[in-house]
Amino acid sequence: MLLRLLPLPALIVLAGASHALAADAATAAAGPPAFDWSGPRAGIFAGYGSLGGRGALTGASVGYDWRFDDVVVGVDGGLLASDMDTRRDGGRYEVEAAGEIRARIGYAFDRFMAYGTVGAAFAATDYVRAGRRDSALQAGWLVGAGVEVRLFDRLSATAEYVYVDLDRKTFNAGGDVGVDPSGGQVRVGLNYRF
Repeated sequence: MLLRLLPLPALIVLAGASHALAADAATAAAGPPAFDWSGPRAGIFAGYGSLGGRGALTGASVGYDWRFDDVVVGVDGGLLASDMDTRRDGGRYEVEAAGEIRARIGYAFDRFMAYGTVGAAFAATDYVRAGRRDSALQAGWLVGAGVEVRLFDRLSATAEYVYVDLDRKTFNAGGDVGVDPSGGQVRVGLNYRF
């Protein structure tokens, strides 16, 4: 009976207000996103690939992420040890250790995130021939893509492919040998968020 006495504009306003209140209640019930991708993280990883030669690698990284709605932007740095080596010109080229500083941007949907990454790479390398050794620090760039999935509130797993390209270095070990290493690496790891 009361609704019949109200003018049409008032009914429209009341209907709109009740719809807005229902939407606000649903949003409040849903609460914040289940997984917050923002903040500091530390991780470990292992993989296989090539950088002048083929071999296994293991490493650790630290980083920080910022979430803007569903977009996650981050920076990280990592160090790795490897047994990537190859025979070349009668000697052996070895990547003893490597590191990287990179940025990444991803899209998060609940517990999953897909991302791309780009940055700077460097490696401590050796060339050994006929008992002579020449060492160098080679620098370059990297680009890659990966996925990260939250296993628990603070623990996540990653899988990624990274392509690394380092500058050319001429080693002198019983004669000059030029090496410009590059190659792809597949890595899997775990991250812990603080």
